[in-house]
Amino acid sequence: MNCEICGTNRNLDQHHVESRGMGGSKNLAVHADANIITLCRTCHQRIHEGGWELHRSQDLLRVVDRRTGQEVMRRASAHGFDPSVLFNLLNIMDRSLVEALSLVTYLDDDQLVELFRACRSLGKRAWMLQAAVLHEAQQRSVYGARSLEAVARRFEISVRQAEKYALVWRLFYAGENPDASDGQARENVNIDAFSLEEPSWYVVAATESPEPRRWLAYAQDRKAEDPRYSISAFRSDIHQALGEAATVIESEPDNPTAFAERILWDCPWVKPYCRRSGRPVPAEDCPCEKDGDLSAEACN
Repeated sequence: MNCEICGTNRNLDQHHVESRGMGGSKNLAVHADANIITLCRTCHQRIHEGGWELHRSQDLLRVVDRRTGQEVMRRASAHGFDPSVLFNLLNIMDRSLVEALSLVTYLDDDQLVELFRACRSLGKRAWMLQAAVLHEAQQRSVYGARSLEAVARRFEISVRQAEKYALVWRLFYAGENPDASDGQARENVNIDAFSLEEPSWYVVAATESPEPRRWLAYAQDRKAEDPRYSISAFRSDIHQALGEAATVIESEPDNPTAFAERILWDCPWVKPYCRRSGRPVPAEDCPCEKDGDLSAEACN
């Protein structure tokens, strides 16, 4: 048995969700199992002292900070859900993949390509499942700003990985509809909303851009146009659009090379071009302001 809020198994008490009152209660519903929850003494004390407020429904347990109104943690449940079914399915998938290794040599060339693409799809779903797990664990943690540290310790991964994966899930999937209830948000998850397979695309968009979903859609478009479009090029596009060179320009206003690197546009799809020569040249490739050469022939 564990505390239903923080998960510890020490110093456990029984708490009545609907209070018995100072003199107790003769109402059978108050003493029914459905009205009793197992809590550790620390969580129990925080509720009785008024710092936390407990909300429990048939499918959701929520704890809210009375002073700030912020959600401390939440834990969902589903009547009739059997976790063993999920783990049995994962075991079947694992055995199938092991068996597939011995069958690769019997495929023709086109089938090899098909299998390779299918493996990419499986890989995407595997790391996204990890991201969903880490996000869910963070939502259940009562440690606030230190929740990721607790999650990283429990899952034996780095805090940085836990932070990135949980952030990716929150930004691109769990937060698709901010006005929806938690149950609706889980039902609306669509991991095929973006077709990029590698997690690095999502991490870069989530951690280095001001509008993650917009930039990830941009990366997807660029990748579809040019299969060789790389994550490093994606990162470079973001940094240029954010105007990293602006600080250089301000500190070196007389340096013409600083202007060549400056991109003023904040929309990832809009790119400035130089037309001094009569034909459009991408601004980052235009040499007309490099090395003090401002002639029209420099663009030719």
